[in-house]
Amino acid sequence: MIYVVCSWFLLFLLYSMFGYIIEVISVSIHAKKWVFNRGFLIGPYLPIYGFGSLIMVLFLNRYENDLLALFVMSAFLCTLLEYITSLIMEKIFQLRWWDYSDRKFNINGRVCLDNALLFGVGGILVVKVIHPALSWVVYQPSSTVIIVLAICLFVVFLLDVVESSYITVRLKINISHYIRKDATAKIKKEVLAALHKHITLTSRLLRAFPNVSYDANKKVKEFLQLLDKTKKEMKIQKLKKKIKKEKKK
Repeated sequence: MIYVVCSWFLLFLLYSMFGYIIEVISVSIHAKKWVFNRGFLIGPYLPIYGFGSLIMVLFLNRYENDLLALFVMSAFLCTLLEYITSLIMEKIFQLRWWDYSDRKFNINGRVCLDNALLFGVGGILVVKVIHPALSWVVYQPSSTVIIVLAICLFVVFLLDVVESSYITVRLKINISHYIRKDATAKIKKEVLAALHKHITLTSRLLRAFPNVSYDANKKVKEFLQLLDKTKKEMKIQKLKKKIKKEKKK
């Protein structure tokens, strides 16, 4: 049983890594330069592709010889997965990680027809071509090697998920928790501490989602304005104190 679970986990990681490569190539072509910062996690993998591929393999194998049904079901299930993922991540982090509002035939900016068609084609490729090849590769090593490798990679993957989630939640709190309070010192201390500790992933997340629809964008501007205003007020107060001291003298 543990061997089967570990084998499927390795397949999940491989599909997630392929998804990362696809994203990098796609975005790099669009940006006309190499863009490697893709995805929510630190590592080079996108779990949504892993889950989507496994869903196709587990539930759509019955349509292997019916390409039209396989195409339609792949498009539907993966589009549904994308919509649910977008909704859940937005609820947790208050971020819209992707937004297709500028594309035709989109639903709430979370999914769009273009992607659905690509998911359909992807489903055919995964079920008919990619999965048989990947399965052969994964099942070649001994069961001991598979189990040890899967456990080690799972620990790394779990730590990645925890760390990435923590940083993203903290960034949200840093911006929103004090936004209506005059607590500049606390804000600055918290933000600088978070950015200093996690500067690599923080900058990576911001670069990975340059067009992110972020509910807190307005708050970020307000936050920066608040810092600016407070700095000016502090300078004025210092100046007043200095004048008072000079008058006393």
